[in-house]
Amino acid sequence: MYYPKFAFIFDLDGTLYIEDELISGAKETLEWVRKTGSKVRFVTNNPRYSREYYARKLTHLGIPALESEVLTSANFTAIYLKQTINKNKAIFVIGEQELKKECYNTGLRLTERPDADIVIVSFDTTLSYDKIYTGHQALIKGARFFATNPDFVCPGPNGGLPDAGAIIAALQASTGKKLELVFGKPSNILAHYLTKELHLSPSRCIVVGDRLNTDILFGNKNNMFTVWINNSKTNRPVHKKLKPNRVIYSIGDLPGAISDLFM
Repeated sequence: MYYPKFAFIFDLDGTLYIEDELISGAKETLEWVRKTGSKVRFVTNNPRYSREYYARKLTHLGIPALESEVLTSANFTAIYLKQTINKNKAIFVIGEQELKKECYNTGLRLTERPDADIVIVSFDTTLSYDKIYTGHQALIKGARFFATNPDFVCPGPNGGLPDAGAIIAALQASTGKKLELVFGKPSNILAHYLTKELHLSPSRCIVVGDRLNTDILFGNKNNMFTVWINNSKTNRPVHKKLKPNRVIYSIGDLPGAISDLFM
């Protein structure tokens, strides 16, 4: 069996596209990556849409992608929980329909009651006081505390949208409980899953993204090669834990920045 020398793990929004517009150079860069024979994974912390949706969107924008190459924080949350928890455990989800669908499809048991065994917090544009209250009650009664992703803001116009991190902070403040597990970037368990699925050591995985505290931290803490897209072209000091192996200013700069790895 042939195993490629490298795998590329790409972030999506802000890295390859912004909303529904492909970033200049993204198509050509992905063509170059494919020509190297490397494996490709598109990994997003956004849990609102399915793997099929992202594969279709990328393909429509000019970057052919398979559903099997996409991993979302919602999808991985359901995969991990199916493999690690008792199927009789009741889960209360603060999140949108896609996360609930992923959980249902893997046979997990969901509840709307405050006697849940597990509370999962996610990005949720349908957030209500009732959801916060139910999560609060479940946690003070001893439920475990998980999240799909830690992001405080989901990228978008006008400063973006409050994300899972804001809801996590509210529940931590009201209950005094700390979050146990995060399934999206920069999670260690996500990195372990990807390297096992890719059949490559972490050092052979190249993480490309525009966020230091998720994409680059994910790669750095898991011994992967990291490339930060500094879209804002800022020169601010970067903490050593967040310092990438390479810095570029657009996705189109990637081939030139790492071509030495393939020599």
